[in-house]
Amino acid sequence: MFDKLGQGVTRHPVIFLVFWLVVVAGAIGGVFYGFGQGGLFDRLENSMSLVPGSDSDQVNQLNNSTADGETITIVVTGVSMTTPDAQSAAGQFMANNRATLTGVDGVKQEVDPFLLATSPDPAMQQQSMAMISSKQDGFLISVTLDPALQGEKNRDARNTAHDALTSAVDTFNQALAGQFPGASGTQMSTALLGDAVIGQVQSDLVTGEAISLPVALLLMIIVFGGVMAAGLPLAGALVSIVIGLGAIWGLTFLTTVDSFILNVISIIGVALSVDYGLLVVSRYREQLVIELAEHGYPPDRSRVPRKYAAKEIVQLATRKTVATAGRTVAFSAMTIAFAMSALLTMRSSILKTMATAGIVVTVLAVLMALMVVPALIVLMNRVLIRPSVISRIPGLRQLTSAFSDSASDHGFFSRLAHGVHRHPWLIMLLVLMFLGLMAYPITGLKMRTTFDDFLPPNQATTVAYNTLQQNYPAIRGASIIVVADEAPTETTSLYTYLQGLDGVDFVSPPAAVTGDSNRTIINVHVNAADQVGQQVTDMVKSLRGYDAGVHTLIGGPAALQYDFIQSVIDNAPRALTIMIVAVLILLFLMTGSLIVPIKALIINSLSLIASLGTSSYIFEHGWLGMPKVLGMETFIVVCGVCFGFGLAMDYEVFLLARIKEFWDTGLSNDEAVEKGLQRSGRIITSAAAIIVAVFIGFTFGDMGAIKQIGVMLAITVLTDATLVRLLLVPATMTILGKWNWWSPRPLRFVYNHMKIIH
Repeated sequence: MFDKLGQGVTRHPVIFLVFWLVVVAGAIGGVFYGFGQGGLFDRLENSMSLVPGSDSDQVNQLNNSTADGETITIVVTGVSMTTPDAQSAAGQFMANNRATLTGVDGVKQEVDPFLLATSPDPAMQQQSMAMISSKQDGFLISVTLDPALQGEKNRDARNTAHDALTSAVDTFNQALAGQFPGASGTQMSTALLGDAVIGQVQSDLVTGEAISLPVALLLMIIVFGGVMAAGLPLAGALVSIVIGLGAIWGLTFLTTVDSFILNVISIIGVALSVDYGLLVVSRYREQLVIELAEHGYPPDRSRVPRKYAAKEIVQLATRKTVATAGRTVAFSAMTIAFAMSALLTMRSSILKTMATAGIVVTVLAVLMALMVVPALIVLMNRVLIRPSVISRIPGLRQLTSAFSDSASDHGFFSRLAHGVHRHPWLIMLLVLMFLGLMAYPITGLKMRTTFDDFLPPNQATTVAYNTLQQNYPAIRGASIIVVADEAPTETTSLYTYLQGLDGVDFVSPPAAVTGDSNRTIINVHVNAADQVGQQVTDMVKSLRGYDAGVHTLIGGPAALQYDFIQSVIDNAPRALTIMIVAVLILLFLMTGSLIVPIKALIINSLSLIASLGTSSYIFEHGWLGMPKVLGMETFIVVCGVCFGFGLAMDYEVFLLARIKEFWDTGLSNDEAVEKGLQRSGRIITSAAAIIVAVFIGFTFGDMGAIKQIGVMLAITVLTDATLVRLLLVPATMTILGKWNWWSPRPLRFVYNHMKIIH
């Protein structure tokens, strides 16, 4: 199959490139213009549903119902409310300017503390006090939009109403600042907070790509010793990124795609595209040396073949590259895809979406490496044969010659492997001790999941949200939300019980669920520094075990987090089983060995645990300029483990494929390891250096979750490409010797008939 693909690409490179350019154009149209359906960033969402069908999810759906219309809170700051005269002045201002807000098309009603204070209802008067800042420096205004604006079909009308309200708030603020210098009002709602997150995702994506791609190009120039060769993997990566974004845009029509998924998938897409493109170009340059020699040209390319001879040589080298490296790349992608597919077993729709998107970008990375990169190689013809102009620059010449790829069977990496052969037990023990030291912090790993951690810290909407949480205790988000299948008038005993719980600040009076007068919602506010910490979580578990005499649902931020983490724990055995079985089968079909796959699983697991432990320690203590956090995001831990395992297997495949090639030629185990490491070590370390730069580039954004996955994957790749792949794997293969390649006779029969790499 791969030989036929190589023939097709080398004979018709223009057709392949035109096809993918058409796909790129379509992807750009979808991402930025949406063909009338909204572009990618318009269609991204921030799901509040973590585990569909869970108690917390049901409560969340009821609590965030917009059946009565979307509510937007305007947080007014800078207005003194310390004296009756000051409050009277603020009330008079609202009386004179309230029409600015209520006159907006699409606004159903406006509520403010001064309006409620005039109500004869004592409950309304009490609510008016709750809308005044506890610091006496501002108040809240609640604006409710017309319910008819809800729904996907009313998106344009709803956006128009939002724009009109924003314009009205600007006018309102001008009048406010005129009477109260320094005062302002900021809109805040669930939708606006989600928009802020999406905006930050977009900004961080641009920042990450702007930093990582130029650094990756510079490193590849050093690796390949030329700009044109270095640009090939990057060209494949760029095409993969654009089409990947288009694929995610298409995915938004099938399911909810959370905004932060975009950055995570972009990181993985760039990493794999660079990995596979680097392998293909390096393997091509090796094959080119062989073909030049067979055609009578010097391997140093000092005498460039004539035009037609060069074309023939380039096509032949490219075809053989696709036939050999293509199998390795495709096999690696299969391994990673199976690792990602483990997330499909999770109950969380977010994790399922992430797995689907991850599999899509993995497939795209392979297609770019096997179609776009070879097509560009053929079209460049003699350009890649001739020595680069960089080789004539004295300083750069030495640098590129020291790190550039090589077709030699002897060099630094073969000498390294030879050194490992002499002291395999010592090296294995030292590496395992170091990995154990890295892994130790995982014993104190804390996982958390809260929407607040995804909010961009310095944006006005986030500041307004934090102000509401801190200064309006009766209105801020509840710690625990209790829904009872009973009318509010029948929940007196439950309400009394909730009021008597230790650590409770106050409990809101029972109120009917929107649209259902026979169900009651009660908000419980707990005096806790961390609203998703152990104290509140323990209260959630206790309330779920409490017999209230009526069916209840317990929700809120801590309940959402608890249900999500529990769902991950419950489904982890099944997910891990899929990963383990898939890797065992695939590696066996590649190597014909039963020992190598088992050893790979053990070693890669140790590497992954070590990386997770080190990452958690960095963020727990705020090292290396990273933000100090109360715990790692659960999403990041799960995805980091899944993607990190896939990347580790990526390098395992690169190394084992070359070792197996030499073993099959009849070399001894140690010789095969030495030559295999020499041929692949440069690729692995170069790819690792580039990918680490890509991951670190994404940590320069402001979103904490993306910083976490960037750091975690960078440490995973760095650990795997150095300690594991260059030292631990050669040491264990030396110790096992010929037993590396053992398998029972029945399995050898299966391998001979089903092996993937011949």
